[in-house]
Amino acid sequence: MSARSKSETATISARSHENDDVPFDVSMPDQQTTPVVFASPHSGCDYPASFAAASQLDSVALRRSEDAFVDQLYARAPQYGAPFLRAHFPRAYVDPNREPWELDPGMFSDELPAWVNTSSPRVRAGLGTVAKVVTDGAEIYKGTLKFKDAEQRIKACYKPYHAALKKLLDDTYTQFGSYLLIDCHSMPSVGGPMDFDSGNNRVDMVLGDVHGTSCAPEITAFVQTTLEDMGYNVVLNTPYAGGFTTRNYGQGSGTGHALQIEVNRALYMDEQHITRTAGFSTLAKNLNTLMDALCTLDMKILKGKAMKAEIKIRNAHARDAPEIQNIYAHYVRNSVASFEEEAPDVDEILARRTAILDFGAPYIVAEIEGRVCGFAYASKFRPRSAYRHTVEDSIYVDPLVIGKGVGKCLLTALIDRCTDLGFRQMVAVIGGTGNEASVNLHHRLGFEQEAVLKSVGFKFGTWVDTVIMQRTLGQGDTTLPK
Repeated sequence: MSARSKSETATISARSHENDDVPFDVSMPDQQTTPVVFASPHSGCDYPASFAAASQLDSVALRRSEDAFVDQLYARAPQYGAPFLRAHFPRAYVDPNREPWELDPGMFSDELPAWVNTSSPRVRAGLGTVAKVVTDGAEIYKGTLKFKDAEQRIKACYKPYHAALKKLLDDTYTQFGSYLLIDCHSMPSVGGPMDFDSGNNRVDMVLGDVHGTSCAPEITAFVQTTLEDMGYNVVLNTPYAGGFTTRNYGQGSGTGHALQIEVNRALYMDEQHITRTAGFSTLAKNLNTLMDALCTLDMKILKGKAMKAEIKIRNAHARDAPEIQNIYAHYVRNSVASFEEEAPDVDEILARRTAILDFGAPYIVAEIEGRVCGFAYASKFRPRSAYRHTVEDSIYVDPLVIGKGVGKCLLTALIDRCTDLGFRQMVAVIGGTGNEASVNLHHRLGFEQEAVLKSVGFKFGTWVDTVIMQRTLGQGDTTLPK
């Protein structure tokens, strides 16, 4: 009996021969009716006998690296018209969410070929294509391996898995003109010793779209809203922004999208004993609802062919405060774009708007078809009076319209209005060195990067840098102010 059929226990099945089983299976619907494809790369639990014998860990310790039971959580995907791919081999044996040749030379008794990637962050953490450690940091092997061991695993398991995934996506694209890959994962409920959030309790769900590059923001926002409406606490890209799968298959364009979903294991399983809990059925039911919603998503979003609506910029009114608060709260709760950790309420948003207007700076919103979809304002750069000719800009865009040009329209209008009001310098204080979208937007509109302040913020259990950018307004410092 294989471990897959004994899913309620923590034991593993050790196969007597390395290639007895196909390394994956694909569950196809009777008819594929959606461009959505689901994949579970880390729920495999068929352990080769030679691997189990070479390990110094017991079966439970090995299984703690698995995304245990995730394949069961998404098992009904074909009922919604979507294919479902799942690996049989465990990630501790070979990890398909890595580049094909990320290997730690310290694990091998012979020299690795020069073309092997031996210095990636995953390798340094002991979690390369062939892992050195399990999730809690315990080393897997009693001794060293030979390169041919890794080569055999990659050829027998990794490459067939990705060939199958690519074929599914190619076939889906041929049929529908686009695809959406949902990469299904689970995460420990507490950050491990190798994680930046070590010892911290984690949220219910993490969506990884490689910071907006692997999946259209409309899709990510749709998934987040759907899950939050079910009562789950959901954040984006922290601590997991996506792995090799999302980076490799997700263009975030009309061609194809890839989104990683990490589920907190405490929602559905006993992490110590690797057994399902009563919460499994509730989570499975809610994920079925999500799959149903995704598989009936408007095709225009996936194809990136939605009509481009006119963006209107106007002064913000008091009546806009609820929509502004809703947009801003998203960034407070899900990103380091804001260093606030508790979202202000509508009354506080109104008070801040009043302070901006009293200072004599603009506070504006962007509208599409009458709905507020972003806002921007200029504020005092510093409180001392000698700073009175310098302002700091702030811009926030509804995630549903990111990539539609709203940010550019807002920042352009803010620059023009501040220039007309006689301000001479504008400073951007951008949270996180990984916020390429904001940095690139400011660069395009004439800002230059002046500094990076290291580790000046602490949010989501990690230290965060700040990027300082600056742009001259009007005559700048070439003339004296009146």
